[in-house]
Amino acid sequence: MVDEVLMEVKERRIRVLLDATELDDWDLRAAWDDLKLGIKYGSEFTKIAIVCDKPWDKALAKIAGWFISGEIKYFEKYFDATEWLQIDK
Repeated sequence: MVDEVLMEVKERRIRVLLDATELDDWDLRAAWDDLKLGIKYGSEFTKIAIVCDKPWDKALAKIAGWFISGEIKYFEKYFDATEWLQIDK
């Protein structure tokens, strides 16, 4: 689905809000798909805000930073994440 949407965008400066508060499990197949997506579009992401209340998500955000050129930040509150995504540097 992400591929289809991004194929239509000419100038890509992608900001992502990942709300993982209801994410219970992350299997190997999902991890592989996320890694491929990060490698393919990693240089086009400018900001990724991850909202979650689980401590292991902070580690995932750090690992994602190895494949994404944009800034990745972890938030416990949805509002804080959306505010940060709207700030231009």
